[in-house]
Order: sequence, then structure tokens, then C-alpha cells
Amino acid sequence: MEISLSNFTVAASSHSGEGGDTFVEKTKPLAELNELGVHAKKHVGVGVSVREGVGADSVGVSVREGDGSDSVGVFASTDVVQSTHDKVIAGYWLVKAVLDVALNRGANKNKLFRGTGIFEDALEPDSLISIKQYHLLLTNVQSQTKGADVSFLLGSALATQWLHSPMHVLQTCDTLEALLTHLVQQQTFRWCSIPFCQFQCFTTSHKVMLIPQLTVGGAKLAQFVSEVSFASIVALLKGIAKQRVSVSFNFTCARPKNIADFETHLGLKVAFNCPFNSMCIEKRALNEPMSTPVIHSPNMVTDKELGRYRLFERYPLISLPDYVRCHVYQTISAHNMGSALPELAEKLAISPATLKRKLKEFNTSYRQLSEEVWRNYALVLLSVHKANNEEAARQMGINDLPNFRRTVKRLTGKTPSELRLSNA
Repeated sequence: MEISLSNFTVAASSHSGEGGDTFVEKTKPLAELNELGVHAKKHVGVGVSVREGVGADSVGVSVREGDGSDSVGVFASTDVVQSTHDKVIAGYWLVKAVLDVALNRGANKNKLFRGTGIFEDALEPDSLISIKQYHLLLTNVQSQTKGADVSFLLGSALATQWLHSPMHVLQTCDTLEALLTHLVQQQTFRWCSIPFCQFQCFTTSHKVMLIPQLTVGGAKLAQFVSEVSFASIVALLKGIAKQRVSVSFNFTCARPKNIADFETHLGLKVAFNCPFNSMCIEKRALNEPMSTPVIHSPNMVTDKELGRYRLFERYPLISLPDYVRCHVYQTISAHNMGSALPELAEKLAISPATLKRKLKEFNTSYRQLSEEVWRNYALVLLSVHKANNEEAARQMGINDLPNFRRTVKRLTGKTPSELRLSNA
């Protein structure tokens, strides 16, 4: 069995794990994007590689950079979005998409913007809004619109904006793999399209599995944001690549009454009552070339205009919750499930108390984020790969089986045996 886990919370990964199945970025599109003004720092790809065979007795964090660095701390504190009030989201296209959908579903424009601090007449193509503002806007959309398909419509609407936004440079990608990597990994494009969702990426010998990780915690918007993000990626792949990509989806929720909405926007390969939400793509599809020509439109953002956008004048930024998840991967290499919050606070040049307060602003905590990383890892080992207890415990760095069973039960709510029987 071979599992490669890559955490898509970093920018422009040059990860090339030795002997592993990695989801790598094509260098040509990256160079072209850099020429267009997209300042993509080559931060490391942080993940966990788990392999059977010689030297595979433990879980190791695979952290590589051009200079051989093995530290997650390549992000300076100035690269981390530490407050929900920081304006880092390319709001112009996102707000336009929200209005297109919400107004057609019975929402009142004034009520949509109420309390957000967003003023439609002040929005320009280079306008940035804060995480807090967008969170309030989506909350208003969810409460004021009618129809169970609003999330999918919003995801599709976000995708229709790509031709007129800085995302049009993604046409330079030459394969679906390169395109998908930019969409889910590049921080620059993340803030243009799906700012509330990053992805933890698990690659196996046959497929790539993307598990959504939310920027702002809270159950109220969690499913809504996941549906928006999935629908947006599917529509973007179809819109930019001009081809339907075979994708399957897993959801933790029970089979909904509006199953037709899921199938219309995501396709027929949708499963429910699963251990985690995920999007899966067969690896063979990722190698297919994109032969479509670059499209030009009178309303398209030109390369020259791209350079003056404030969004691209800054290095790609990572949200604080995503940075914490990166840090947790370091603890995996040491087989340490304890809290490393003080060490993380020191890297960010803040006190532990300040870090706790800042995470609370994102409606989460260090413990919640840490357990999310470990939970996803346990779920993949047990429900996807059906690893036995001894093997899974060894891979998770847990020394005795009773402790392993208690840990899995605490993290997932199910026993290892129940997870092996689950649908993933």
C-alpha cells in the first residue's frame, strides 16, 4: 500500500516526493503565470508520505524546497492572514456572482449587503474585501434566498466570471493536472474563486482525493461552502478546459431530497453517508492535454491590466487556520499528537494567548484544527485503504493498540472496524 498526502495549503508547490505518487505542478504554466505578474513564491509542499516496505515504519512529513529546506516555517508572519478583517479576497467578481444568483432567488439587495460593509457602487476590479465581509455576505445569502440549489448555482456563477477576472491566465495551463493544481493550491487564485475552502490532497496510485478544509469554522455554513467550492471547481474545469472531467463526490450528509441538484451540477457519481466530504479524480484524466486555444474577449482582463491589480502586487497569502494545519504536519513526523501551540506562536512572533484569540476570530482553535488533520489521516487509512489496526497504528505513530482504538474513536466517533466497513 502506498499513500501520499499533500496538504494544499501552500503556494506553487515544487513537491516531487521520491518514489511517491505526487500531484505536481507543471513548470511551464507557472513560469508563464509569473511573467504575467502572478508572484508565486515557491513555498514547499507539505504533506505526509506513508509507504510500506523498507524504512516505512513511521509517518514522515514530506517537506521539500529547491534548497532542500525541511521546515514548514518558510512563511513569514507577514505572509499569514491573521485576522478575518484583513482584506485579501478579490471581491469584485465574487460579489457580482452572489448578486446574480441571490437576486434571482428572491433576495433583497439592501438586505444582502446589510452589516457587511460592502458597497456595490464602490467595488472596482481591483477591490479587495475581508474574510469577515464575505462570511457575512454568504450568511445573508443562505438566509434570504429560496431553493436548495443556491449553493450550486453560486458555485457555477463564480466560474462564469473567470474569463473577465485575473483567472483567465489559467488558460496557459497545458494539462488538467496543471489547471487543477493552480485552482486548489495557488493562494492567488484561491482568493479569486473559493476563498473559504482549501483542500487537503491525498494521492494514491490511481486517484487524487481532495478533502475541503474551511477557512472559517462553524457548522452553519460548512456544507454550503463545500457545495459552492465543489460546483465552482467542476464548472471552472469545464469552462477553461472545455471538457467534462469525470469526477466523483462523497458527502457526510444523508441522501438529500434535492439529489437532482447534486447530479445536475456535480455529475452522477455522488455518494452520501460517507466518512468525509471529498472530490475524487482519476489520475489518468489529469494527464490529458488541454488543446483549446486562448480565448480573447473585449471584456477580458488584459495581461497589462493584470499587473496593476493590488491582489497580484502582494505575495500569495495563507490563512491562519491553513498555516496551523501545515504546522500540525510537522508534529506528525515526530509522532507527536500533543499540542505544539507555543512553538507555532513563536514562529508567528506572537504570544500563545494572542494566537488563541486570533484563531477564535476564525471560529476555530488549535485543537480543532489539529484533530481535523489527524482525523482525515485516520479516515483515509481505515476507510479508504482498509488498513488493519497494527498497520494504521504504526503509520500514525501510536505505540499500543488500545490507545490507537481510543484515539480513532475520539477523532472519528467510530471504531476502526466500523470505518473499514464504511463507504469511502
